[in-house]
Amino acid sequence: FFFCVTGCSRAGLVSMAPQSRSRSTYVPPAWKQQRQKKKQVERWKTVGKYKQLLRKEGSAPGGAAPNVHAGGGGGGGGSNASIGKRRKPAGSAQALARKSWEEQQREVEAAREEERRAHEERSQAVAAAQRRRAETSAKLKKRTRRGQPVLSNQVDVILQKLGAGSS
Repeated sequence: FFFCVTGCSRAGLVSMAPQSRSRSTYVPPAWKQQRQKKKQVERWKTVGKYKQLLRKEGSAPGGAAPNVHAGGGGGGGGSNASIGKRRKPAGSAQALARKSWEEQQREVEAAREEERRAHEERSQAVAAAQRRRAETSAKLKKRTRRGQPVLSNQVDVILQKLGAGSS
């Protein structure tokens, strides 16, 4: 409770209450400012990519040099046509950026497909080698009734080694 020594009236106390903040002094929180800054940077990047693609192609779609900020000026007296022209490059920049991204994704997908094909070929070669080794070891493990190795299988394996080594 506030007590006024000078004999203030109740109305005087109400006038001394802090007034509400005006909208001009509003400062958004840091996370909101960062989000707005990121959006703005993304827009700048998109426009920059668009301009870069136009420079690579050599000419703008209308035959003139690309000028995103053309028309209208700061006076606000520009016509609707100039506003429409000003906004077109940003939209086409997004379209061009999307095209380049899709092309990049196709390249990445082709590389993945090639890698998958190479992996499949390697796995098939490994499986064939394992089958061959299994057959060879099965032949070499065969024994006669008396426990001696089957000589014809031993000779076949040696001949296969000589044939593989000479060719």
